[in-house]
Amino acid sequence: MKVGNGESHARYSSEYVLARIRHVYPRAPPYEPCGSTLKMSVKHFHHVTLAVPDVEAQKTFYEDFGLIGKSDGDRAVLRCKGRDQDQVIVVPGRKMGLHHLSFGTTHKGLAEIEKRAQRRSDVVIEREPSHATCNGLWLRHQFDGMLYNVNVSRPAVGLGGPKPSKKAAPYPLNTPGDYRRVNKKGGAPFDLKVFPSRLGHMAHFTTDIDRKIEFYTRVLGLKLTDRSGDIVAFLRVAGGSDHHVVAVIKDTRPGFHHVSFEVNNVDQMGIAGQRMIHHGYRNGWGIGRHALGSNFFWYIRDPHNALAEYFFDIDYIADDDKWRARDWPLEVSFFLWGPPPPADFGKNFEGSLKTKLPKPQSLART
Repeated sequence: MKVGNGESHARYSSEYVLARIRHVYPRAPPYEPCGSTLKMSVKHFHHVTLAVPDVEAQKTFYEDFGLIGKSDGDRAVLRCKGRDQDQVIVVPGRKMGLHHLSFGTTHKGLAEIEKRAQRRSDVVIEREPSHATCNGLWLRHQFDGMLYNVNVSRPAVGLGGPKPSKKAAPYPLNTPGDYRRVNKKGGAPFDLKVFPSRLGHMAHFTTDIDRKIEFYTRVLGLKLTDRSGDIVAFLRVAGGSDHHVVAVIKDTRPGFHHVSFEVNNVDQMGIAGQRMIHHGYRNGWGIGRHALGSNFFWYIRDPHNALAEYFFDIDYIADDDKWRARDWPLEVSFFLWGPPPPADFGKNFEGSLKTKLPKPQSLART
């Protein structure tokens, strides 16, 4: 993986966002790249592999976050409770960085993606790396050095998403004229242990938004869902998908930003995020609600300065013909409500050498 030189800019800092909000630029026409109708494409987002200086510290972070971890030699493997699929793999590295992204497809899809890759001058087919947990096709996008795995697999059955193996407990709300919870206490126990149900999406930095959209749509067969100028773009799997499985953010160099995991409701999000703060981890940003994707969010910063997000209630596109990709002004695309984003929220920490261990706080309520 090509790692940056450590320099970065806070293009998504609160100062930058406020500056862009003051400048309302015209809405651009819908973006429909050639190849967006490719039928043979990746079918689901499989896992993310990260390289970090301290594997055990990163494993502990994800376990505190609610994932189920195990050590496997010098690497760590994290899964979601009730889901038989690796979601995050952590391998040793001198610097923090994105090692690779993995997607699942069919046998026919894999063959077609390989053909498309072979026709391109900017994609190289590589040998399986030593830390791989999946076989299949390994592609390197030479534009930014990012490594991708495409394997033959079905989405694992789990407790999240549109078709869980077991429906979540009802979460009745009382809204004016529609009281669903009567003669029962609301909320959740303070000591509730929250286990995210699935890996939903990830976000990474790029120096060229359009070039990454072109790669994802023409090689892997993803579809553009929404974008905001040259700042950020969201892409999904065709044929039924969350609003996005990958987001790309403009920066001066490539890098990893965050992984995101689904929880069942806002109470779970609040309790889980609060507990991470009590464990001594740093608040990345939240709690709030995004505008594009519409999901509630709470980001927590990990020991190597990357982010992990809890999400709930994301937009779902079941019929690709009924969704039109749009280019949104930043003032209506970043977030619907929430606290101002911290200055370092959009900072690219790829290449970080430091490990910042948490300092647990008191659980006392005030």
